[in-house]
Amino acid sequence: MKKLLTILAVVVAVPLVAIVVLFFSVLHAFTATTPIENEFEPAPGVHTVQLRRFSACFVVQSRPGKVVLVDAGMDPDAKAILRALYFLGMGSDAVEAVLLTHGHAANLGGLQVFSWAPVSSLEADVPLVEGMVGTPSPFGRLMEVRPTGVKVARVLRDGETVRFGSLAVRVFAVPGHTRGSAAYLARGVLFMGDSADSLKKGGMRGAKWWFSESLDANRRSLKALAARLNPADVKAIVFAHSGALAGLKALEDFAAAH
Repeated sequence: MKKLLTILAVVVAVPLVAIVVLFFSVLHAFTATTPIENEFEPAPGVHTVQLRRFSACFVVQSRPGKVVLVDAGMDPDAKAILRALYFLGMGSDAVEAVLLTHGHAANLGGLQVFSWAPVSSLEADVPLVEGMVGTPSPFGRLMEVRPTGVKVARVLRDGETVRFGSLAVRVFAVPGHTRGSAAYLARGVLFMGDSADSLKKGGMRGAKWWFSESLDANRRSLKALAARLNPADVKAIVFAHSGALAGLKALEDFAAAH
């Protein structure tokens, strides 16, 4: 009987300890990052929209009275985005397009509010965006795969430049967080999505492991991205779950250290 109770205790304790360790590792990962500044402008015409304490998307002005969203948050009512548009003197109809950095659900919720706006994604993430496949990340394996109702209207290619009015957006494939993760360079701002974070202690780190498909691929992508960019073209780097960094130095330092 004593042996049976010991076995039962171990069976209960091991997953409990694992959950506690995971919780505190996630908490530390987020609290180690720099805070997001709501409605902060990393460059003229680029506005940060704080969705939650550790989550943001971006509104980028594309032409008079029109904007492009970089990701759309998880809120199906897109309340924070609508507030940001109001702050800019615009309504929901100002959104003319949405660029997705990757296909996780946390970026798709607000899309139904802007259903007329075409959604763009790298080809490798289209099935993930549309809910035809799941993601093999540690967390993703726990999630049910089901259609999202989102349809990708424009498939993007690595290295191309897409235009919306006066706005030119360079597209970079940065696989690792997901197989089709993208970074975008527009108005001198490098939009990294979940592929990296800024740190309170300085510099940046790569993607978080429990939400990512391959940390090795992520590191290779960030190194390659640093080599492809001209420091003179990058005024700031912005992230989906941490504050902005000035210039390209943090990415160059990351590449040199890895």
